[in-house]
Amino acid sequence: MITTKEDPLTFEKVWAMFQATDLKFQETERQMKETDRIVRELTQQLGGMTKNDGDLAEELFYTSLASKMTFAGQHYDAILRNCHKKTGTLEGEYDIVLHNAASVGIVEVKSKAKTEHLEKLVTKKLPDFRTLFPEYRDYPIYLGIGSMSFDDHILQRAQELGIGILRQKGDTIEADTGAVRAY
Repeated sequence: MITTKEDPLTFEKVWAMFQATDLKFQETERQMKETDRIVRELTQQLGGMTKNDGDLAEELFYTSLASKMTFAGQHYDAILRNCHKKTGTLEGEYDIVLHNAASVGIVEVKSKAKTEHLEKLVTKKLPDFRTLFPEYRDYPIYLGIGSMSFDDHILQRAQELGIGILRQKGDTIEADTGAVRAY
């Protein structure tokens, strides 16, 4: 508000401006709270969709592996899904674990595979598995990653690390385990 000599600034005018500003702040605060509520709701919905995508991918790869019971040239006697174990402060969860009397297969399932998933599988999940499941400590372990989507550099890095690739191809699962190595 601009004032002139003919229209001097008075306490009443300043008070009215303050009250108008206060009303605008209150409305802004109400709008921000509503925006926060909407963002929380959308975040929850998106989280649910992401979880559903992960659950669908896990179901797809689990049922495919369970029907054949083979991975990386090995035949397995048992398959476990969402294998979870905690010992002391160490805790691990493994999407799919196959095992027999001589070897273990661990398959991590992701909606979209990223390089960090491969690295974590080799550097964290594998050593933790050996600690959490000492009965398999001396078994050769074959690693795989099942995903609905892969980038080319992910495929190359998986080969370098000796990790098998499982991906959907039409109605079936295609397994590229030519470069898989036992850990």
